Amino acid sequence: MKRHFTYFKMFLLTAILTAGTMFSPISAQEYGLKKGRNISLSINNQNSEKQKTYFNFGLLSNYQNLNGASINIISDVVHQKTAGFQASGFVNIVGNRSSGMQVAGIANISGVKSHGLRIAGLFNISGRSTYAMQISGIGNLAGNNQKGFMITGLLNMSSVNTKGILISGMANIAGNEQKGVAIGGLSNVCGGDMHGVQISSLMNIAGNTNQGFQLSALGNVSVINHGFQMSCISNYSGDNKGLQLGIANVSNKCSKGVQIGVININGDSCARQVGIINIKPQTRIQMIVSGGNLYKTGAEVRFRNKLIYTQLGAGMILGGLTDKASVAGTYRTGLAFPLIKDKLHLNTDIGYSHIETLGNANIIPDRLYAIQPRLGLEYNPLKKFGVFIAGGYSWTRTYKNNQAYYKSPIVEAGLVLF
Repeated sequence: MKRHFTYFKMFLLTAILTAGTMFSPISAQEYGLKKGRNISLSINNQNSEKQKTYFNFGLLSNYQNLNGASINIISDVVHQKTAGFQASGFVNIVGNRSSGMQVAGIANISGVKSHGLRIAGLFNISGRSTYAMQISGIGNLAGNNQKGFMITGLLNMSSVNTKGILISGMANIAGNEQKGVAIGGLSNVCGGDMHGVQISSLMNIAGNTNQGFQLSALGNVSVINHGFQMSCISNYSGDNKGLQLGIANVSNKCSKGVQIGVININGDSCARQVGIINIKPQTRIQMIVSGGNLYKTGAEVRFRNKLIYTQLGAGMILGGLTDKASVAGTYRTGLAFPLIKDKLHLNTDIGYSHIETLGNANIIPDRLYAIQPRLGLEYNPLKKFGVFIAGGYSWTRTYKNNQAYYKSPIVEAGLVLF
């Protein structure tokens, strides 16, 4: 048995030595390449561009094609194509197309295309397109398209299109079209049409059309919005044909869209707006100065459209509710019915007041709220000047336990400016 094993070892050694005539280490001088220290198994062809290496292990390697595995301590340079596994301590470079898996401490670079999984400490770069999955510490960059799953510490960027899932610590950028999901730590930018989802902590931008969902903390921007814009602060669209939801929504036109927010501004008189303040081209912004039995002095800003108006104001309360001065902030929304065109209107509204009692007494809550419906007449002898008188009722309650605290009729009169 031992004799047969010895014969087998001698046969294997002879086969390896014989194979050296067909499969030999890379001859860098023969192909005009920079010599690299490596141990490799390759097929040498008269056409150097067709040379194929199946296994390579070295320090600095430089050869034509890889069809297998290559591991280098510093760098690995393949002039044509790779198909398989490529790993190096610093850089993997492929002149044409990379297929398979690349792992590098600093960067993986493909001159044309890359297909498969690429993991780099800093960058994954493709001259044209990238497909499948890329993971890097700083950036995944493609001169043309990115398709698949990209995750990086700072930036995913393609000059033309992106399709798939992009996750970055700072930004995802598509020069033309984005399809899929982009999650950016700060922003997502698409130069053309966006079909899919953009999520960021600051801003999402679609250079042409948003046909998906934009979600951000600061703002969303699109030239045309066919989809859904949602932001904690603001949304902007040149032409809103979808839905804008945020504190402030701005659009030049509103073909068939809707704005829902605190402040809605639209350049289209037919805009559909739901909010505290709604501004259209015909909206008049007016100043109201008033006084009455509950609010001794008050000032309000009114945003008046053809029929609907909203008001924001502040007033001072003295007597009745408290013995010393208290202050209140009030929001009202109502309807103005014309009795005599441009001269006399019947106004009816309902208001909500937040009251700060300023610590008048220990038995009085620090804060109260009131619900106040009103009915009044407004006469405008001049285009930018009017007078009004209104009456209503105020129900004041505590925030804590929502208990009734005070109720009183309201009588107010004042001036309307602008």
